[in-house]
Amino acid sequence: MTSLSKRERVDAALRGETVDRVPVSAWRHFIPEERNPQALAEVSLKHFTSFDWDWLKINPRATYYAEAWGNHYDYTHYDSVLPRLIDGSLHGPADLEKIQPVTPTAGVFAEQLELVRLVKKEIGDAHFLLTVFSPLSVLAFLAAEPETHSIDEATQSQQDGLRRLIRENPAGTHAALKNISITLAQFSAAAVDSGASGLFFAIVKLARQGVLTETEYETFGKPYDQAVLEAVQGAPFNLLHICGPKVYFNTILNYPVHAVNWASIGQDNPDLVEARRLTGKAVVGGVDENGALQNGTPDQVIQEARETIRATKGVHHLLTPGCATNPDVPVANLHALRKAAEIL
Repeated sequence: MTSLSKRERVDAALRGETVDRVPVSAWRHFIPEERNPQALAEVSLKHFTSFDWDWLKINPRATYYAEAWGNHYDYTHYDSVLPRLIDGSLHGPADLEKIQPVTPTAGVFAEQLELVRLVKKEIGDAHFLLTVFSPLSVLAFLAAEPETHSIDEATQSQQDGLRRLIRENPAGTHAALKNISITLAQFSAAAVDSGASGLFFAIVKLARQGVLTETEYETFGKPYDQAVLEAVQGAPFNLLHICGPKVYFNTILNYPVHAVNWASIGQDNPDLVEARRLTGKAVVGGVDENGALQNGTPDQVIQEARETIRATKGVHHLLTPGCATNPDVPVANLHALRKAAEIL
């Protein structure tokens, strides 16, 4: 068939139509650049063009949402993608009343909107998405304590703090989540108005077994997720990312998005074919960012990607990792991922 443009290829894949080849992309954090919109725009666009991705997912710093509600971080000390938490907004369930709506176009939100405008100016017609964390994910960041600093300990602190808020002050938790979702909905709409194709809407390791119960996520997560996503329903490309092993996939089946991304390999989650059947949406993934892509050879990356493409027959499928790649992922393996997309 006739070669498609990047945007045409992604749009056709999202609709489940025939494509000339499977769209492909990958994304990562850029720690030195992430606090400067100009620098982050430049390095993100360089990553996009260097690997000839079909669409771009912008990775702002993971803490910007929490900063909007008062968390303070030491950016000279990172573990993985997290700077060290100096002090948080919440020190217990009684503090939840502090979480009020904030101006969605000022402060750190203004910084991200400038990032969107800078990318839009240079990317041409290709799709690009801005990362926005779910309201419950933001509240988890606000609930963490600054006692230790490693990414695993920080994640555990977020989850422990969130469980305490839910179980000791459920009414206050709902009020805080409503205020966060109001702000994020307005900010997300502003990001689309500024040129983003839509959201990479990330539920960060919460909608899964061992963290919250499925009922807890249905109660405290889903309504506020939907409130944010409904604010950008007119955008051409909204992608849901549900992070971690043993995710509550059934919970997100009716989310108003065009596509879903998750870890489909080795984490007790549905594979791409099953998920496509369940959701009726485009599936985004198929390569293990912590397996072949990080530790394998280019040939192994191509083999894994080709198996995925054969399974989906290249229909309603965008080829990507299941989550962000590590900053030190072998460059040759990323080029292999792009090469694999040429094979139907």
